[in-house]
Amino acid sequence: MQTDHPNLVRLYEIFDCDDYMYLVMELMTGGELFDRIVEKESYTEKEAADTIRPIVDAIRYCHEMGFIHRDLKPENLLYETNSEDSVIKISDFGLARYLPQEQYATTACGTPGYVAPEIISGKGYGKEVDIWSIGIVLYILLCGFPPFYEENNAELFEKIKQGEFEFNSPYWDDVSESAKDLIRKLLNTDSQSRLSSEEILDHPWLVSEDTPRKELNQCKEEMSKFNAKRRLKRAANSVIAANRFQSVIKKLGGGSLA
Repeated sequence: MQTDHPNLVRLYEIFDCDDYMYLVMELMTGGELFDRIVEKESYTEKEAADTIRPIVDAIRYCHEMGFIHRDLKPENLLYETNSEDSVIKISDFGLARYLPQEQYATTACGTPGYVAPEIISGKGYGKEVDIWSIGIVLYILLCGFPPFYEENNAELFEKIKQGEFEFNSPYWDDVSESAKDLIRKLLNTDSQSRLSSEEILDHPWLVSEDTPRKELNQCKEEMSKFNAKRRLKRAANSVIAANRFQSVIKKLGGGSLA
């Protein structure tokens, strides 16, 4: 499906060859969302609102086109360039699928910390799963760490299904009640009660000119720690995948990998 939105990474061409399929994508050189925030000299609640708005609008467009992303997370939110005013875009539509109205998906997929409770429960789900993921990203944007966190995925999924989270002090002391209200309406375990992307864009926190501009210094510090954990886990997963791949190669009688 051909899409055209300023906050979606473009797919320019597909070459389907005998052994491989090549995808020519838009080049994004500005880095991931959370990395950019950690590097900022100052960071405010107003900047968080300005950051999440185009992401929500891009998801609104996707839902209007009839498909869901299913894997919204910081790694998939990229900046076009290194410039201060660079555009942010959603990438990686490998788990996206077309979902006509009145139909539901059933495939269990996504990234553990960002997956919606209805996916974990094995029930049919729709575009509301993207709204949940936006809520997780927004929560982290305002405090620096996720609302649900456990090293063990089974325990993590249980927490997500229960949907109980807090605005812990002192990390949330300087965040407005309007922002907290929006997050509550996104991280609702009842998928039908979550705000739609259109309703998010109309929420007072996103449309008001009075969104606080006080610096969220603790958020940057916590996000730096969270980023370090993400990178360590990603590196560990890469090593595990490489070892498994090498094991398969050896079983097939091949050589070792460099």
